[in-house]
Amino acid sequence: MRKPFRGGRAVVILLAALLALPMAFGNSSALGAPDDPNQIAVDYVRAHAAELGLTPDDIAEIRVTDSYQSDHNRVTHVYLRQQRGGIDVAQANMSLNIDREGNVLFVGNRFVNLPPPSGTVALTAPEAAVDAADELGLETTKDIRVLESPRGVQRKTEVSSGGVSTRTIPAKLVYQLVDGDLRLAWNVSIEEVDGDHYWDASVDAETGELLAKVDLVDHDDVQATGAVIAPAGRAADATIPDAAARNPNKASYRVFELPFESPLDGARTLVKDPATKSASPFGWHDIDGDKGAEYTVTRGNNVHAYTDHDNDGVPDPGSDPDGGPELEFDFPIDFTQHPHTYSDAAVTNLFYWNNIIHDVFYEYGFTEEAGNFQVNNYGNDGLGGDDVRGEAQDGGGLNNANFSTPVDGLRPRMQMYLWQFARPNVVTIDPPSSAAGTYEASGAAFGPEFSTEGVSGDIVLVDDGVGTTTDACEPLVGFPSGSIALLDRGICNFTVKVKNAQDAGATAALVANNIAGNPGAMGGADPTITIPSAMVSLDAGNTIKAGLPATGNIARDPEVGVMRDGDLDAGIITHEYGHGISNRLTAGPSTVGCLGNQEQMGEGWSDYLAVALTGRSTDDRESRGVGNYALFNESRNSQGIRPTAYSTNTSINPSTYDDVKTLAVPHGVGYVWATMLWEMHWNLIDEHGFKNDVYKRWTTGGNNLAIQLVTDGMKFQPCRPGFVDGRDAILAADQALTDGDNQCLIWSAFAKRGLGFSADQGSSESRSDGTEAFDTHPDCAP
Repeated sequence: MRKPFRGGRAVVILLAALLALPMAFGNSSALGAPDDPNQIAVDYVRAHAAELGLTPDDIAEIRVTDSYQSDHNRVTHVYLRQQRGGIDVAQANMSLNIDREGNVLFVGNRFVNLPPPSGTVALTAPEAAVDAADELGLETTKDIRVLESPRGVQRKTEVSSGGVSTRTIPAKLVYQLVDGDLRLAWNVSIEEVDGDHYWDASVDAETGELLAKVDLVDHDDVQATGAVIAPAGRAADATIPDAAARNPNKASYRVFELPFESPLDGARTLVKDPATKSASPFGWHDIDGDKGAEYTVTRGNNVHAYTDHDNDGVPDPGSDPDGGPELEFDFPIDFTQHPHTYSDAAVTNLFYWNNIIHDVFYEYGFTEEAGNFQVNNYGNDGLGGDDVRGEAQDGGGLNNANFSTPVDGLRPRMQMYLWQFARPNVVTIDPPSSAAGTYEASGAAFGPEFSTEGVSGDIVLVDDGVGTTTDACEPLVGFPSGSIALLDRGICNFTVKVKNAQDAGATAALVANNIAGNPGAMGGADPTITIPSAMVSLDAGNTIKAGLPATGNIARDPEVGVMRDGDLDAGIITHEYGHGISNRLTAGPSTVGCLGNQEQMGEGWSDYLAVALTGRSTDDRESRGVGNYALFNESRNSQGIRPTAYSTNTSINPSTYDDVKTLAVPHGVGYVWATMLWEMHWNLIDEHGFKNDVYKRWTTGGNNLAIQLVTDGMKFQPCRPGFVDGRDAILAADQALTDGDNQCLIWSAFAKRGLGFSADQGSSESRSDGTEAFDTHPDCAP
């Protein structure tokens, strides 16, 4: 039985570390918005300075960076920044959330006590950009020069890229708080050409010393792993918008349709006219707001999808497939072949999912004003010109994905990669050898891959005549040409061993590991190596040696030996896009770098949005994972890329708040946060049921409500949040939306995982100083 929550809005303010009740500072307008929310916010800060731990001098200069209203709850979000002498203090932000009657509901405070400023401007903007590049390990290949005359007291300008950035480099003066000193600095943004990093960096304006840096690229690099594939059957509850909500512009896409996540869920379907009227009023291929598509390729207002096989940040020629005048994007896939053979289908799936996420989260408040990703904002507020660059099958790596999020008005980039099974090869030893059987084997970063037919022949243990004679670190002695070389790991590089085997006439090389456990991929580079190679475990190697003489075969496994494409895994796509959502919503769309602290929950929000968006009525609390297709796992309910699957069963997922102290940053920290959100998700479903139509704003459906509260919480919370900040922001969002009807359900979820009423996060800059507690709010206690 749910108890009524008696704390009301006063409890939310208390949780925000304010001691006063909400106060009305202005009148409500006829449209349900306060007359001047910006003034209300500034007046509130000045009236409550002492309770916020600030002095009058700390708040003498305040700048409004962003201000907008969320339609569904009529809350106006105002974002402020401290200044000194008209110059911003970096990361000194405050979020105030004001209801339609002018009440301040929740404050996320990151204003600081400001010491006297220090430093002078000795460096020009180009000199500062050169120093920043040098401090970041980047080598300029061109002169950096001023492209725009400096403007205002912050000397805002643009300088040339210097060959280290994909775009011109914005520069401005800021104050950077460093070890209690307020130092004058040049702030620059450098997006590396390969897209691997997008730096927001500040260097001392006098000396060029690097004072602070934040990477705006969120990486999700995962070591290759896997299991046998077992595709599930197609579910019957595919989620599509109501016919009245769909855009009548004709277009069709053969894709893994929402809520299908990947090939693990079944076959692709031809989806017709999926764009929604509210989010994409002119369809997915328009950019001018007039009837008719401007593009017939996978490009439009929300995303431009293409391949970037050479990792130069530029679309491969002709890689954005053309659907023709009828916008029919229907391309074949052969999963037995390398993903490059079906790149048109992969790019189409990436285009579809980026648009789906855009349209769905538009309904939950990720709109133009909130900083979403669109070329044309169609007359709404916010800055346009920032559709997603969706780079499929990126050549910059394997087993990875990332998303970079600059400020509103600058284009983000999603880089999707191919995924490789850790042991893609199979070694077969023929009878009558005592080693007869099959063995898993890893591959190599050099030389050709094995074919599915493989290489057959005599398997011969090598002899190089020196030291450990079987390590092939020296030219081989008496090796029978045309045989498969069996050799031991150790002493020298893999490339040396395989090249020596090749020079002796080997048709392939089989390395036996010298340490226990599964073998990893062999690294190195040597373009002169023309034979394939593989490595088996220490145990397998010993068994094969004991079974010599023998014949056998080494081949690529026809199932797991073929790379998989992350562009076909909507869990990964949604996870990456989720980074864009959380970065734009936290502290407002004009602010970057607010999710670079140790206890920030970016990976957790992204994981949660991935499993929530692709939720189905047949799901249960027990097990969901992210990235299962890319990881060669059995089903969407497998473990995925985290330490465990997401589950409310503590015997499956035992994580609690204290685990952030020992798990990796940021992914382990995010795993704990997403576990807490998963608990809340299911508490709300138990109370309100499950709704198949994920596009609908919440009226019913616990899954819809959970997504809404998580999204709203990002808007409410402060810059550089910790777990308690995030929890309290969600509680405040529920107060604003439902008048607090779900407070006890939310408290129960967080308390179960150690983020209860008495929990203390300490500093959000540290993951090791928090204190977990399992008590609920007193008003919710039995």
